[in-house]
This record gives sequence, C-alpha cells and structure tokens, in this order.
Amino acid sequence: MVIRSDNISSLNTTGVQAMWEYGVNTVIDLRSESEVAKFPSPFAAPDYGPRYLNLPVIDDAFASKMGDSLGMGERYRLMVDHRQEALAKIFGAIARLDGPGVVHCYAGKDRTGLVAAMLLSVAGADQNAIAADYAETDVHLAQRYAEWLAAAPPERVESMRDELRCPPEWMLGALNHIQQRWGGVDSYLEAAGMEPAEIARLQTKLAGVPSPA
Repeated sequence: MVIRSDNISSLNTTGVQAMWEYGVNTVIDLRSESEVAKFPSPFAAPDYGPRYLNLPVIDDAFASKMGDSLGMGERYRLMVDHRQEALAKIFGAIARLDGPGVVHCYAGKDRTGLVAAMLLSVAGADQNAIAADYAETDVHLAQRYAEWLAAAPPERVESMRDELRCPPEWMLGALNHIQQRWGGVDSYLEAAGMEPAEIARLQTKLAGVPSPA
C-alpha cells in the first residue's frame, strides 16, 4: 500500500514506467518547496503517470529552525511538535489512496522515516519492530552515505557522519514522545484534525483488510 523511497527525481522514462506498471498511482513528495524547485519531480507534469502531491513535512520557513537543533533525534521531535497539521495532511492523503503509493523525501531516512514509523504504529506494529525497520535504512543507504560523505566539505564530514545513520533510539524517542504527549499516533492525528473515521480507514488500508461497503 505504501512504498517508502528516497528521492525519485532522477528516475528516467524506464523507471517511471516501471513504477506505473507496478501499480503505483500516487506519488507523495515530502520535500520542501525549494528542494522541489531545485530537483523537480518527473511526476509533477500534468497527465504523466501517477498523480503527484507535494506535501512538505518541513517547509522552507521551518527549515532554518531545524538547523538550530542539537541533533537528529531532537529534529524528529521538532517535526512532531511543530508540523502536526502538515503531517495530518500527509496521513489524510495516504488514507485516501486508491492503490499503492510512493512516499519519499530526499534521503528517505528522516522525514520519510518518521512518516513510515508513524504509519507502522497506526497499523499496530510493535515499537521495537518499527525501530528495527528504521535502523535497516542504514543497510540500504550505505552506498549513498559514502557518496555524500566523499562530496562533503572537510569541515562537515564528521557532523554529517553522525547525521547519516539511523540508530533505533532516535525513532523510539520520537514514538515515545508522541505516546507521552498525545497518547499515541492515532490520538496525535486526531488532535491534528483527522476524523476518527479517516484514521480507521487508514488502519484498514494498512492492515490489508477490505473496507466495509
């Protein structure tokens, strides 16, 4: 139902066609306005493949505040605390999916990772399993990490090396924060404006059970 990805802006025509043939009919781009302008999505053109939605987790105005935070774990909590309305829009769009959808940002590890973890929580997955799924991101992005570090300015290498990882405690910290402050992801989304029926529809989709007629 939901495919988590890194940036798909560089997909060529063959890659776009492969996604279409797989059954993907919606692309939800979590990147900011400036990121989208710099690296346009091949799906943004009208009448070209899957439907395209740009729903930023972090807009350009909030990005500067994120840069002042102490570390990635804190940034996740900042996203949760200050981007509740944005996250509700993303989850509402996923609840309305008709078939598989791709959700992506740039690296696919932080913004997309948070959304994926929250989706798994809504689906009823165990927190430790969610954290393990998040940690596995390091395996899949190892080559990209090496490329980014090789291209980084020398003074940024060490800080980037710390950011380019996915320790389970970062995601567990975000989920525990949601649990302590809102009582869980479901309550968080309802507080953000999602209707209970919409959250229930999302749970049904994620569980793979057909919705009642």
